[in-house]
Amino acid sequence: MKVLLINPLQENPCMPGPPKQILSEGGIYPPQGLLYLASFEVRRGKHEIKILDAIAEGLDYAGIEKRIADEKPDVVGVSLFTLYLGDGYRVLQAAKRVSKDIVTLAGGPHPTLFPRQTIKLPEVDYSVCGEAEYVFGEMLDRIQDRRPLDDIEGVLTKNNPDKPVKQLMVQNLDELPIIDYKLLPYNKYKSILSQGNPATVMMTSRGCPFNCAYCPQAGTKLRKRDAKLVADEIETYLNLGIKDILFFDELFTLEHKRVKELCDEFLRRKLKFRFNIRTRIKDVNQDIIDLLKKSGCHLIQFGIESGTDRIQKLMNKNLDLEVVRKVISMTRKAGILTYGNFMLGSPSETESEMQQTIDFAIKCKLDFAVFAITLLLPKTDYYEMAFKQNKLKEDFWEKYIANPLQPIENAYWPDFEKGFLEEMDKKAYTQFYFRPWYIWNYLIRILSAGQLRTHSSAAYHILKSFGLRKKLTGK
Repeated sequence: MKVLLINPLQENPCMPGPPKQILSEGGIYPPQGLLYLASFEVRRGKHEIKILDAIAEGLDYAGIEKRIADEKPDVVGVSLFTLYLGDGYRVLQAAKRVSKDIVTLAGGPHPTLFPRQTIKLPEVDYSVCGEAEYVFGEMLDRIQDRRPLDDIEGVLTKNNPDKPVKQLMVQNLDELPIIDYKLLPYNKYKSILSQGNPATVMMTSRGCPFNCAYCPQAGTKLRKRDAKLVADEIETYLNLGIKDILFFDELFTLEHKRVKELCDEFLRRKLKFRFNIRTRIKDVNQDIIDLLKKSGCHLIQFGIESGTDRIQKLMNKNLDLEVVRKVISMTRKAGILTYGNFMLGSPSETESEMQQTIDFAIKCKLDFAVFAITLLLPKTDYYEMAFKQNKLKEDFWEKYIANPLQPIENAYWPDFEKGFLEEMDKKAYTQFYFRPWYIWNYLIRILSAGQLRTHSSAAYHILKSFGLRKKLTGK
């Protein structure tokens, strides 16, 4: 049986956001979830599996539909993301236009959050809630044999859309295969945060046990993969000429013993690669930073989010801001680049508090900073807070996911005037990036010629999208 797994475009967010030129300059990353599913099936050898990454291949909707028609798949599986549900939905529609006989599977973060609503979409035949590696093969076998799927755990069907559903979770990550990266156009993946391209992403663990008020995926069990298997996978990338890896674990340094196991294995095998990690300020110290640097760490991405104590508490992060500054300074002194994530527009946050966050990012002397407008994401404390305080009268997420081609007007905290948060976001980026100290230190002195071209292109699109290019250049 022929199976085509599709990573859809991300061109039509549920509400206005950064221009796609800025997002594309940030990087193009491989669809890890689809890779694991496909690699599992390649190992089983029962079905013909292909992956279509529409983003990496630069396809438009017509191009996606043509590829589906050319491939003539029996099954099409699509990763759905709530913020870009409309894009995934268009792919499902395209599959059914090509042939009503194509069986469509919906998986990914969106069906995990909204399994029942997903199966109600007319173009979805089956919806999977959670991590599908263990059930995917069984689903394909039953589809081929025309047997019902109603009793497969975590899977919803048109025949039984309201059955009790439990989120699937791979408990033992060591059972996952080494992914077959040749299923993708691996030379097309890149990141503005890497020193060289092509680059890739991988995860050595899954889950995050913490409960940040803005996060819809909070409070999931942390599971880890054996260090030797992680190193085995890295070797497959190195053999393909990929020497920059972005670890997308939410909490790479949560357990220091684990960090030591990974880094010791990298060093023992003499793996020559650069890597970036994501982690919490609370989970690093001088010894860990030194070990990461020795092992090839190029950049650490910290979730800081706010520069005020009050908003830190509201977010349920509770970071000590003085500790934040010390950790960033310690990281920079070790020769590792620093990257901070920040959010503007939490419930009841004032303009003064947002400016304090911008100022804090600047004072920390971060190498990179991203300022996101806070969205009231589904099934978060922030979203529930809006209802409890009578700020919202209807569940706009339920309305959107029932009709994903109709965007949401406003997913921000309702008290903010229209356009205010967008202006604050522009202000944050211009104050942080377009100052003499930053330009001198990071766009001239440190960056290689190749990186300078990449960053200059990104800067151009930021200037253009924020309406600053003409003001600064006169053009």
